[in-house]
Amino acid sequence: MNLALVFRISGVLLILNGISMFFTPAMAVGMYGLEESGSVIVMVRALGISFLATGVLALMLPTWIETKLAAAGMLWGVINLAWVAHIGYDIYTANISGGAAVANLILTAILAILFFVMSSRHSN
Repeated sequence: MNLALVFRISGVLLILNGISMFFTPAMAVGMYGLEESGSVIVMVRALGISFLATGVLALMLPTWIETKLAAAGMLWGVINLAWVAHIGYDIYTANISGGAAVANLILTAILAILFFVMSSRHSN
């Protein structure tokens, strides 16, 4: 496994989440145990577009910045840690619930670790 592969895995997961949020927002809302309303659906769709764009960016970064990929990987690791803190807090405070929330927390934590480990290996 190398850093470019970690970026690609992250990109695919982001794109899959984005597709789910944009095209089936009611399902995405239900997976997180939220109450479905018009405003929540609008916000989930908007978040889906953000996930899609970020996923494409993650897929393209290894090609665009090969010489600075370790620095980008560290930044991506920090971003993933922020998501871990956010998701973890929302689970802790019961703002979100369900298996999807826990699965995203675990996958995001694993990706954060992989970004840090692979970035440090890539820079050496």
